[in-house]
Amino acid sequence: MKNKISLLLLFFLILLTAPNVSAAETAAEYVKALSRIEVIIFDAEGNETGKEQVDPGDVYEVIESEESGYYINLNNQKALISKTAAQPVSEWDYYKDNKVFKATTDAAVLRKEDGKMVKRARLMSGQVFKRTGEEGDYHIIQFSSFTGYVLKSETEPVLNDSLPNGVVKGSKFTNRIISLNVANFYYSHNGKLQSMARIEKKVEVQALEAYRDYYVVEIAGRRAYVKKSDVNRYTGDFVNPRKTYTYEQMIRDLKDIRLWYADITEIQIIGKSVDGRNLYALKLGTGKNEILINGSHHAREHMTTNVLMEMMDAYAYSYLRNKTLDGFDVRKILNETSIWFVPMVNPDGVTLVQKGHKSAKNPSYVLKLNGNKTDFSAWKANIRGVDLNRQYPADWANICCDPGKPGPQNYKGNRPLSEPEAKALADFTLAHDFKTALAYHSSGEILYWHFHQGYSALQRDKALAKKISAKTGYSLVPAMRNPSGGGFTDWFIQNEKRPGFTPEISPYVGKRPVPVSKFDSIWKKNYSIGIMMANEAKNIN
Repeated sequence: MKNKISLLLLFFLILLTAPNVSAAETAAEYVKALSRIEVIIFDAEGNETGKEQVDPGDVYEVIESEESGYYINLNNQKALISKTAAQPVSEWDYYKDNKVFKATTDAAVLRKEDGKMVKRARLMSGQVFKRTGEEGDYHIIQFSSFTGYVLKSETEPVLNDSLPNGVVKGSKFTNRIISLNVANFYYSHNGKLQSMARIEKKVEVQALEAYRDYYVVEIAGRRAYVKKSDVNRYTGDFVNPRKTYTYEQMIRDLKDIRLWYADITEIQIIGKSVDGRNLYALKLGTGKNEILINGSHHAREHMTTNVLMEMMDAYAYSYLRNKTLDGFDVRKILNETSIWFVPMVNPDGVTLVQKGHKSAKNPSYVLKLNGNKTDFSAWKANIRGVDLNRQYPADWANICCDPGKPGPQNYKGNRPLSEPEAKALADFTLAHDFKTALAYHSSGEILYWHFHQGYSALQRDKALAKKISAKTGYSLVPAMRNPSGGGFTDWFIQNEKRPGFTPEISPYVGKRPVPVSKFDSIWKKNYSIGIMMANEAKNIN
């Protein structure tokens, strides 16, 4: 009983000593004036001393909040603004002009990739950084070579805008580097290295200097060390086209190009082959205009993949270094027009030619289609024995020389776009507004460029074909009254009403792959074709 009396006395004591919160409540918040109005000013004793005007959009710290209004700090005076004339906002609206902030936790640094926010680094708790702007709930920072986004809720403002240094100046070393694994960025404090930020595995940044065992980089207004052993240096030469180029090597090189040129590239899987291999497309450039270049519709023509992969590598490098290529301003062009590459339309067929029937999911089937011969070097079709460049719905019913059944070449299938590879490329094309398209093939040193165009389109396309011919030396195939259809560019010209071209890149070599020894001469003729056609895109309606 005694304990109960003591508890009751304690309860009443709390009630007596508790502050009266019915009239005014302490509030750690900020409000924004919604219109130009007059607010009432009070002195320290709570007496009304006058009125002052506030402007719409002005943000004020709230001292107290009551039922009808907010007491705000107006130039170190206590003022009352009606709740109908103000709106609660965040701390960062109040500190909108503040540039320096401190991470209150290990704050994630996000990067926009293919329309998504992806975590690529962290700012360490307690470290001070500088922002370059804001976007909604995020600070915008320059994290070395990429633009990063940091949630405001994981930071607090720092009124002193000075940034600590803690890095000794090294020798100039300007190059891209990429983290091998999760890597720390350090600064020196009281003679010891302390971590100020951290990046994920396979993130590219820019080195500015080298100092002993470290590179020096700039992160959100500060400079920091990263261990040389934690990163790889940029080489700028990711593709080796002077070898038999496999599907697996293509994937590795596509990922490297995407990794090192993240700001100007995008990779999409546009479909799957019969045997389940991914069909890859890589976008190079940031321009709104788009063109399409594809290769290896035919299995034995995989030299075209070598050419397209080397184009990506060369154009991306020229963009990064702001170099011209054959007189073309690569950076300017790719900022206006993006090039989509589909470097291997027929990965099952290419792998079959290169590695034999055991590379197929159904080895006995392809062996039977090949007359039980294990040499597949003459094979053009996909893994089901359908010629992908006879699959497109452009006068498909009248394609000549069809054998009527699956085999190494020329079988058009039982209907247009029956094969997943051709269907994927057609759907990808229809999802875009390509100004022009090139489908690379390998043998003959000729250029296909026409398919039932009207007169004005024929003149337009012939003018472009002559420009390609002037660069490559390839002969223009004469415009015929009834060209055989079914090809990708036949369909593109007919369906999209835009110019389409099919370069045959090598002297005729017969029914076999183009030897690797011919790459250099082919490259010399074709290296600027892609960027030239991207440059022409702005003139094509």
